[in-house]
Amino acid sequence: MKVKIKICGINDEKSALASRDADYIGLVFFNKSPRYVNSKLAKRIISRLNGGPQKVGLFVNQSIDSIERISKEVGLDIIQLHGSEDIGYMNNLKKITNKPLIKAMPIKTKEDINISQEFKNFCDMILFDTKSDKNLFGGTGLSFDWKLLNGFKCSKEWIIAGGLNKSNIKKAIEITKAPIVDLSSGVEKKLGLKCENKIKELIKYVKNL
Repeated sequence: MKVKIKICGINDEKSALASRDADYIGLVFFNKSPRYVNSKLAKRIISRLNGGPQKVGLFVNQSIDSIERISKEVGLDIIQLHGSEDIGYMNNLKKITNKPLIKAMPIKTKEDINISQEFKNFCDMILFDTKSDKNLFGGTGLSFDWKLLNGFKCSKEWIIAGGLNKSNIKKAIEITKAPIVDLSSGVEKKLGLKCENKIKELIKYVKNL
């Protein structure tokens, strides 16, 4: 099985260019994130890529009008929702933007996996991330118990995120059988600042597994 790669939290041109061989790059439009990027910079980053990975915009409980505006201005391919957006919101957003949706599900217990089943018919992909009492919206840099995903079945592609790096990503893929991995803190020099060498090395490593 070929595992696809998403590099999330891209906020500068060098790290975007280093991610050219990934399948997706993520741009965070949540202004409380250390990886936040505004639409003007995001548009410039995407223009440098001249094609390449699919561009994913990450939003947290933002208005549909705002997401539509940014999606058009930047040229996003996919919209990722990382907040408490419900099914009605997702249906409206999809009608207005006509973009594929990724819904992030914070995971801590088996019950969280069960809750995700409610959303999988209303989005194009589900992303499993680590649930934290301090940070409800993921991006913790910590891993959850991958064994919780044993037996998870979905006709659509799905993603695992949360503290993935070169030392643990092989094990995470072996346990979960995830078709897509999402890398962020594991390819950073420090919080919010990507390392081009780490990005290139980890993309090559995953593709050679």
